Amino acid sequence: MMGKKRLASFLLAGCCACYAADAMAEDTVAVMKLDALGSKVDQESSMVLESLRDVVMSTPNLVLDANGGDITYTEMQMVTGCDRDASIACYDAACETLGAPAIIFGSIKDGGETHLVWYVSGKGIFRETTGVVTDKESADKLAKSIIVGDVGSVIVTSNVPGADVFIDGKRVGMSAEFKENAQPIELVTGNYVIAVRKDGYNKEDAQKITIEKGVTSYVHVDMTVAQDPEAIAKGVRIAGFVTGGVGIASLIAGAAVGGYYQLSENDNVMNPIKEGGNGKKYDSKNDAGKTAIKAANGLIGVGAGLTAIGVALVLTGYLYDFAGEDVEASTSPYMPKIDLNVTPEYQGMNLGWTF
Repeated sequence: MMGKKRLASFLLAGCCACYAADAMAEDTVAVMKLDALGSKVDQESSMVLESLRDVVMSTPNLVLDANGGDITYTEMQMVTGCDRDASIACYDAACETLGAPAIIFGSIKDGGETHLVWYVSGKGIFRETTGVVTDKESADKLAKSIIVGDVGSVIVTSNVPGADVFIDGKRVGMSAEFKENAQPIELVTGNYVIAVRKDGYNKEDAQKITIEKGVTSYVHVDMTVAQDPEAIAKGVRIAGFVTGGVGIASLIAGAAVGGYYQLSENDNVMNPIKEGGNGKKYDSKNDAGKTAIKAANGLIGVGAGLTAIGVALVLTGYLYDFAGEDVEASTSPYMPKIDLNVTPEYQGMNLGWTF
């Protein structure tokens, strides 16, 4: 009984100190000691706790709270007087007692079977996972699963090695020419947009990709040598002016021919009416005039079409960005909320989740 009182006093003192230091940051998490559900789990439990602390401390925008590591969730229940195993009130009480807005807790059984829960006060269970821990590598994998989330990877290759690789608008590395030489890029499972860029080459269309847990996906991009965007735009404008000029000339010619023969039809001098052998009247010049007017209408139609095309080409030459779409404009609105911190050598990345 005396031990419990001392534990309670320690926790309350720690809580007050935490509040006094104003350490209740929104991105702070207290990692608690695991509940041992077996007699031979001390080593595995220590490895999981160490891995959790390491991953939290190396994750951007996530701060490790120092108050959680020496107490289990079961001990916390005794201190707070909460005897409900999976109650929101118990979780909130644990957060309040530790002075942290979020906690990571769980249990481990003989054989290494481990269950972890990440709870955020006022928001609920943020993430939950299970796994079997037998060594440090499996402990690190489980810690990464609960803190970062399920991950997969992608390998990006291109016919031009050394091109910059962008994932959802962030530069994360460089492409390789062959899969065997490529560095896999780890990502939280979800949908992404991948683009490959290099000076002197066209901005090829970005590609959508879905990252699945434990799966390595492959993306290959064939890049083509880029022409000067301004030269392309100038050529489009010239083509527009030429096409528009031909169209306007056709309009003028059609209007002139049509107007001339339209006036001729109303002039009896130009169109004398003769008596045919069968008693019918006919006018050979009037027939020719009708044909000419049809041709004039055709010229006007073609001229109008060419003029419209010419105007469109000129506007395109002045307004369109022939340099291509920026990578940032291709970002996915459904991307997971992660921070990608790339090493200076651009050979990998650390992933973190901000809540």
